[in-house]
Amino acid sequence: MLEPFLQGQPTLDLVEIDPVLVKALMAPWAPWMAFLWGTLWGSFANVAIWRLPRGLSVVRPGSACPACETPIAWYDNIPVLSYLLLRGRCRRCGEPFALRYLVVELLGGILSFTLYLQYVLRPMVQGGPPGLLAWLLWFVFGLGLLIATYTDLDLWLIPDEVVLPIAGLGIAVAAASPATLGVGVVEAGLAAACGYLLIAGLRWVYLRYRGIEALGLGDGKLLAMVGAFGGARGLMWTLAAGAIQGLLVAVPMLLLGRRVANTALAEVHGDDPELGDEDPDAGVLGARVPFGPFLALAAFEYMFLREHIEALWAALVSP
Repeated sequence: MLEPFLQGQPTLDLVEIDPVLVKALMAPWAPWMAFLWGTLWGSFANVAIWRLPRGLSVVRPGSACPACETPIAWYDNIPVLSYLLLRGRCRRCGEPFALRYLVVELLGGILSFTLYLQYVLRPMVQGGPPGLLAWLLWFVFGLGLLIATYTDLDLWLIPDEVVLPIAGLGIAVAAASPATLGVGVVEAGLAAACGYLLIAGLRWVYLRYRGIEALGLGDGKLLAMVGAFGGARGLMWTLAAGAIQGLLVAVPMLLLGRRVANTALAEVHGDDPELGDEDPDAGVLGARVPFGPFLALAAFEYMFLREHIEALWAALVSP
């Protein structure tokens, strides 16, 4: 029995692994198949980003041009390739598609490719078992972060239909196979609850004493998803790094006269009295900024740099 060489991998006996499977997983083309797999789900993420906040089905109807509403044929809906061949325009009316469609598909591919190297190839090169389940689970987690980022930038919303099922999945995996994510079920459940309750508590304080909604519950549900997968350390890193990076990115953008979100909050949510008004005397510190994208960025960092972050944490808390 060999110990896994990558944190979070279940222990397996290498003799139990099919040699044909090992050869296929280590083939030069295997990571690129993972990339293609990721672009397909990146295309689905584009559908979810547009439809879920608007209460639409992600299954039916099929994709159509936003301008002329012509259904998009399958050969014009091949991730990345179709966008490049059509030069980002509708075949029928010639109206341009948003560059985001290409970007999200590429990000989905890069996400899957990188996680495949981290959780499948690297352990096998080092003599351990492939972490196929870990690769797929962290890919689902990353895809959820992508969707949450763009829906928050567009509509100041983080879809429950995305973050809550993924949070539940993380807790279920932590209960069934703690080694897969490197987090036990008690830690995963407590971290998920603390992430949500922290945001809910801060929101209540602002509503109670200032009469405004400073934070949305969607951020809390996103943190619940992070806690379920990353445990206490993942949650703490995401909160701290997300807040710091939010300041480092948002303040310069606001000083340059650019807004972080793609829409104004009032434009999306109307004149809700609980939202309050921006304080013109507070300058950039009083401006509204979606927090979800910065939390997602920090969660991505934890996902890919987990070993280094946890080593830093161990150095800080050890005598």
